[in-house]
Amino acid sequence: MTDAYTGFSRVYDRIMAHVGYEQWADYVEELLARHGARPRHVLDLACGTGSSSLPFARRGYRVTGVDLSPPMLAIAREKAAAAGLEADFRQGDMRDLAVVFGDAPASFDLVICLYDSINYILDHGDLTAVFRGVERLLAPGGLFIFDVNSAHRLSTSPDTTTLFEEEDLALVWENTYDRDRRIWQVTLTGFLRGEDGRWERFREVHRERAYTEEEMAAALAAAGLGARGVYGAFGTGPPAPDTPRIYYVVGRES
Repeated sequence: MTDAYTGFSRVYDRIMAHVGYEQWADYVEELLARHGARPRHVLDLACGTGSSSLPFARRGYRVTGVDLSPPMLAIAREKAAAAGLEADFRQGDMRDLAVVFGDAPASFDLVICLYDSINYILDHGDLTAVFRGVERLLAPGGLFIFDVNSAHRLSTSPDTTTLFEEEDLALVWENTYDRDRRIWQVTLTGFLRGEDGRWERFREVHRERAYTEEEMAAALAAAGLGARGVYGAFGTGPPAPDTPRIYYVVGRES
């Protein structure tokens, strides 16, 4: 068993090729306009291979990305260099952003955390720690925009096994949901063929927690933050009971 986003990092962008990262950035900018914000310095938490960060760099924002996985960050740096884009990618745990940034003053007028990365925080105390770290780094008037897989979506996800195959790749994706703990688990078993023709196996487990809106509000409040808006993904209205993805626009309480 390897750490999450180690072996998977080598094929992540291929598996996620369908994701509309530019459309994500469009939507974030739509939310910013709705809340009257015009940020210039963006912090992308759980930035992965940089696909969520680089659209902002292309649009002229100053971008810093943080991720726990060194292999994912290595790919992000390669992609930025190949595209001729400036981005500062740093390795670190978003549960302890003080380690990543030290005593640097609050300078980010926008913090983002996209594609249900917040759901990867499985403990309520850790969730509050993430939010406290964000509060510390937000510049005055700054906003924090993140999305989550809704409790409805995770709790209704069927237990399934999916096979993804290409000439040099086989990936088995197994979904399960623990209703007592409200944990959605994905077990990835992959086989990659190298240039020498030999196959390499990896196995990773990914877990996401289903949080209610009440739990999210409590964790934000404990960090001195509050929601300025809560939206069903890619719209401007509140989430419905069966909304699969929810976006939060958050700022300091005072």
